[in-house]
Amino acid sequence: MEIIVRFKSLFSLMNLIVFAVMIVSYIAMIYLSLTFFMVGNIAILWLGNGIAIALFLVCSTKRWLHLTLGMISAYIIGVYTYFGSFEIVQIAFLTANVSSVILSAAIFKQLCKEPISFIDLRQNIFFLIVLCMMNALLNVTIGTTALWLIADFPPVLSNGLVWFVGNTVSIFASTLTAFHIVNSVKHRTLSLRISQSKLLELAVLCTATLLILVEVFGRQHYNKFTVSLIFLLFPVAMWVALRFNHYITSVWITVVFLACGFYSTAKLGPFMFMFNDLSYAIFYMQIYIFTACSTALLIGTINTEKESKNQMIAKLNQQLDNLTKIDPLTKIANRRKYDESIKSALAIANSEGTPLTLIAIDIDHFKLFNDEYGHLAGDDCLISVANGINQNLLRVNDIVARMGGEEFFCILPNTDAEAAIGIMQRIQASITALNIPHQTSPVKPYLTVSMGSCTVSKSDNIDAMRLYQQADMALYAAKEQGRNTFVTTKFTDALT
Repeated sequence: MEIIVRFKSLFSLMNLIVFAVMIVSYIAMIYLSLTFFMVGNIAILWLGNGIAIALFLVCSTKRWLHLTLGMISAYIIGVYTYFGSFEIVQIAFLTANVSSVILSAAIFKQLCKEPISFIDLRQNIFFLIVLCMMNALLNVTIGTTALWLIADFPPVLSNGLVWFVGNTVSIFASTLTAFHIVNSVKHRTLSLRISQSKLLELAVLCTATLLILVEVFGRQHYNKFTVSLIFLLFPVAMWVALRFNHYITSVWITVVFLACGFYSTAKLGPFMFMFNDLSYAIFYMQIYIFTACSTALLIGTINTEKESKNQMIAKLNQQLDNLTKIDPLTKIANRRKYDESIKSALAIANSEGTPLTLIAIDIDHFKLFNDEYGHLAGDDCLISVANGINQNLLRVNDIVARMGGEEFFCILPNTDAEAAIGIMQRIQASITALNIPHQTSPVKPYLTVSMGSCTVSKSDNIDAMRLYQQADMALYAAKEQGRNTFVTTKFTDALT
C-alpha cells in the first residue's frame, strides 16, 4: 500500500508542473544559447544551467527527482531538435551539466540553511564561490573526464580554462534573475511598485546602460581611446548596485551579459581590437564583465545590509522610546508621554484656534482600598480603572496618562467644556459598571472616582503647568463636594 501511495505521489499535479516547468524553461534557454551565443561549436553563454539551479533552490528536495528528470529530458529534446541528432559525445556534456547543477545546489543549500533570498553578503559570497565557480569546476572536471572515457578526448588545459570561465559567467548571468522571478511567482510576492523619483532614475540608468552597451561594446574599435571607454561600465555598475534593490541589480547584470555576449559572437566590441582573436576576445570579455558585475553585486549587498541594519536600529530605538512613555502596570501613557503630548496639544490648539480640555481623575480613598484588599488587588484595580477611562476616549489624539499612584489625566484636543462633561459622565458610568467592591470607602460600597476638568478656549502663551494646576484644583473641588462627582472650570490667567 505504501509503495502505491509513493508511486501516485510521483505523478501528483505539483510534481508534474515542476517537471514541465523545467523542460520548457531549459529547452528555451538551450535555443537561446545555441541561436545567439554560438562561436564555432561552443556556446559562450550556456543559460540553461542557471535556470536549472534557480529551480533547484526554490523547490524542496522532495521535488529534485522531477527536476533532474526534467533537465535530462529537456537537454536531450533540445539538442536533438536543434542539431537533428544526439551523438554519444553529448552524453558527457549532459552528465557534466546535471551532476554539477545538483551537487552545487545541494552544497549551497547546506551552507545557507536560512531561507535563501540573496539579499545578504554571506549568501552572495557563497553564490559566487559555490554556484558559479565550484559549479563550473565540477562541470569541467566531470565533463572532461566523461569525454575522455566516452569519446577518447584527452583533457586540454586551455580548453578546460575556457570551459570553466564560460560556465562561471553563464551561471552568474542567469541564476539570480531566474531565482527572483521563480521565487516571487511561488510565494506570490512579485511587485514592481516603485516611486516616481526612483522610476525616473531607473529610466536614466537604463539609458546610460544602453548607450554604453551600444557605443562601447556594440561596434568595432579602431583606437585605444574608444577602447578605454569600457571602464564606464564600472560606475554604472556601482550606481545600479547602490541605488536599486537586488532584483533590479540581477536583471541589469543579466542584460549586460546577454548584450556583451551577443556582440562578442558578432565579433564586435573593444576586446576584438585588443586581441584580434575571437577566442581571446570572448575569454577576456567574460572575465572583465564578471569582475565588474560581481564587484558591484557585493558592494550593493554590503550597502543594502548597512541600510537594513540602520533601519532596524532606528525601529528598535523608536520601540525603546515608546516603551519609556508607557506606564508598565496599566499600559497607558506615563508622565513623560503626558508632558510631551500636552505641549503638542496646546501648540495645535493655538495654531488651529480650537478648544482643549484637560481632565484630572483620582480614585476615591485608594489608600483605604489597598489597606483592605492588599496591593495586588490595588494593582488590578488600577488596571481596570485605566481601561475603563481609556474605552471612553474614542479619538486617536485623545490620551489618558497615569501620573503616579491613583491619579490619571486625560488630554482631549478640540473638546469644549460641554463635550468634556459628556465624557466625564461616561467615564463615571464605566467605573461604576466595573462594580469593584470597596467596603471601607465612606462614599459608596464600590469603587468610585472624582474628576475635575479645565477647558482652554484660547491657548496663546498658556503654560502647561498652569493648566495642570487648574485641572487639579477642579479635582480638589470635586473631592470637597463629597467625591464620586466632577467639577468643570475654564482656564483663567490667574490662579485663585
